[in-house]
Amino acid sequence: MFAEAAQLSKENEQKFAETEKLIKENARSIKETEKTVKELSRNIGSISNSNGEMAEEYFYSAFRANKTFANEKFDKVKRNLTYQNDEDVEAEFDIVLFNGKSVAIIEVKYNAKPENISIEKLISRIEVFKILCPKYKEHKIYLGVAAMSFRKGLEEKLHRSSIATIRQIGKKMVRFDKDVKAF
Repeated sequence: MFAEAAQLSKENEQKFAETEKLIKENARSIKETEKTVKELSRNIGSISNSNGEMAEEYFYSAFRANKTFANEKFDKVKRNLTYQNDEDVEAEFDIVLFNGKSVAIIEVKYNAKPENISIEKLISRIEVFKILCPKYKEHKIYLGVAAMSFRKGLEEKLHRSSIATIRQIGKKMVRFDKDVKAF
C-alpha cells in the first residue's frame, strides 16, 4: 500500500511539474501576444494618423490653389489653427478660409462616418470659434466636411443641415456647397 501511495505521489509530482511548465509557457506566450498586439495597435494608429494627415494636406493644398467655397472667394486659407482663451476654452480647426465678411470652417477626415462626424458637434464649433475669435463674430460662417470617402447617407444628412461636403474625385477636389447657408 505504501509503495502504491509512493508511486501515486511520484506521478502527481510529475503531473504537477508538467502543469507548472505549461503555465510558464502560456505566460510567456501571453506576454509575446500582448507585445504583438501593442505593436500592431501602434502601427494601426500610425497608419490612421498618416491617412488623416494625407487627407488634410490634400484638401489644404486644393483650397490654397482655389479659395472658392459656398460661392464666395476667400483671401486666406489656414491649416490646423489652434485657439485658446483666458477661460481655457480651446479648439483646433483643420482648415479655415477667411475673407472680409465670411469664414469657412472645414473639418477633414480620411473616411467620414457617423462615428467620427457629429452634425451637432460641428454646428456647436461655430460658437466656440466666435468665442475664441471675437473679431469674426459678425462674419457669416460656413461649415464643411472634407473627406476622401463618406459613409453612405452621411453626405445627405450634412447637406440637409446646411453643411457642405468636399471630396476627392479622381485628381480633383469637388465641393458640394451650392445650397450651403451661412450660420
